Amino acid sequence: MSKKKKDWKTEKERLLRLDREERRKEYRRQDFISLDKIPAWREETRPNDKEEVKELTDGGGPRNKVSLYKGDITVLEVDAIVNAANSSLLGGGGVDGCIHKAAGSCLYDECNSLNGCETGKAKITCGYDLPAKYVIHTVGPVARGHVGPTESNDLTSCYQNSLRLMKENDLSTVAFPCISTGIYGFPNEPAADIALKTVKSWIDENPDMITRVIFCVFLETDFAIYKKKMSVIFPDNDMEVTEEQLKEGKEEIDDEEEGDNDAAGNEDVEMESQNPDENSGNQEPNQEKDKDKNETQEKDEDVGIDNDEEKNEDKGIENNKEEDKGKAEEEQPAAKAEHDDTAKPTVEMEDESEMNNTETSNGEEMKDPVESSEEPDSILTDSIQSKDTVEKKE
Repeated sequence: MSKKKKDWKTEKERLLRLDREERRKEYRRQDFISLDKIPAWREETRPNDKEEVKELTDGGGPRNKVSLYKGDITVLEVDAIVNAANSSLLGGGGVDGCIHKAAGSCLYDECNSLNGCETGKAKITCGYDLPAKYVIHTVGPVARGHVGPTESNDLTSCYQNSLRLMKENDLSTVAFPCISTGIYGFPNEPAADIALKTVKSWIDENPDMITRVIFCVFLETDFAIYKKKMSVIFPDNDMEVTEEQLKEGKEEIDDEEEGDNDAAGNEDVEMESQNPDENSGNQEPNQEKDKDKNETQEKDEDVGIDNDEEKNEDKGIENNKEEDKGKAEEEQPAAKAEHDDTAKPTVEMEDESEMNNTETSNGEEMKDPVESSEEPDSILTDSIQSKDTVEKKE
């Protein structure tokens, strides 16, 4: 390659006419990083979907159109890299100085022809010796640790105007550095928020105009900040859909289980007498009903016993009447009286036995069988007393 100073206009026209393979011979550094070596954010977070991500990169969602890369921005082979320039556009410190050095003197000459750039604005030049075809120069706000509405709006404009230049020049891949976070003093956290949200909004509005936006960071601090925030700003929508589907499926399963429980509840009502320990909540009314039935039966038994006692009392009265009649007959001769008195207890015992057998055969329960058995004894005692009275009279 000739050491003769090149005219930037001629060199620019020549380089832009070359295809990729021819232009690669012009790169100052051959250790360039091609786009296919930089995973999309979706591939970064879901490494098992690499083949699917590659198919969706040209037309997938925002997660397939952004990447996070830690390293040297000057070795990226993309359509354009963005330079965090100063207002003169003639080079300086940090990433600005690195880009000018890697691109060569023609970049300085072209930038010198642009008459500087205002804060928040952007201008585009050829990439010259860089793997990137173009360099988009934008001037970020000087914050010095203080971030107000003006600084935030200016930084947002840096990203918006850089993306606008991409669209105007039919470019589809770009790499952004951390603008204004160096010697300009813009805090890293809010700077990352502005960068990510502005890019996402632009991708949503222009989904067909971009293939990849690479957030190129150099410090580990910025890498950690971007990684954390990208997980929130560029969430895994597929996983969210899957969770919703699982939730819907769970609701359907719950509905089916409720239906089964209702059917099981009806069966349990029919089987309560066999399974008293199950569905205790449903059995409480039935248990109360059973309790009422038992109380009614006990009352009926008590009434039956009372009736039996009344009958026995009535029988006792009848027996007393018969005894009085017997006393009248006892005034007859002693032999006849003795004969009648001897036969009478036997007859009364037989009558009493027949009565008791009749009551038992009718199925009526006796509450106190002892009392029933004592009644004939009392009758026999009365008969004996009557006999003694008769003997005394004689």
